[in-house]
Amino acid sequence: MGNRKVKKTFKRRLSDFWESFCDRVKYSLFAINEIWQNPKYLACFIISFLLFLFILSFFKDGDGNWQLLWSGLAFDRKITVLGQVCVSMLGNFVSRYGLSIVLISLLQALVIILLVFAWRHRQKDATIDGASTGGIGAIFGFIALGCPSCGVGLLTPILTTLAGAGAMAMAETISGIFTVLAFALLFYTIIKLGYVNYVTISAAKATKNKEEKNAKSN
Repeated sequence: MGNRKVKKTFKRRLSDFWESFCDRVKYSLFAINEIWQNPKYLACFIISFLLFLFILSFFKDGDGNWQLLWSGLAFDRKITVLGQVCVSMLGNFVSRYGLSIVLISLLQALVIILLVFAWRHRQKDATIDGASTGGIGAIFGFIALGCPSCGVGLLTPILTTLAGAGAMAMAETISGIFTVLAFALLFYTIIKLGYVNYVTISAAKATKNKEEKNAKSN
């Protein structure tokens, strides 16, 4: 009898959590849609997305491009290197690994516009929390996707001490974990900031409607 009651309570709490989570996702999507209707925020989103996509594409094969730009290479050859990175940005849309880079760039761009909107509407606590979790997510994303060879290079010496010959395999596993953590943290940040911005937008609309009704009655 007691076990049945515990199971029922657990199911109810799980159901409540899922319902609350779905509601917050819905509210966040509403807030994003409202923010996108402002051309300035839409432009900020597009620029942020392209910037993140460029950076992740620039480093995805290691730091070779960076070294070329700071080498004695002729200026026109450096421009060619940047042009190849731009072509690589388009190539991301045709591979599974590339699509991961595109998706994480989209999430990071969403975090940026939600942070800007929250900050401009004086939601400073939410902005600081969002910047913290979003920043950590961006770091994980860069290590796992933006520069996987850099991430493996950083992890391998530590893991070699701990795991010996299995260090490389463990580094690749951890890189996959970092990818999951990056997406999870960015998604969490978007939902949290989106809900805060939804409350702000709803309050502003309610105030505007009240003012319009008062104006009409007068």
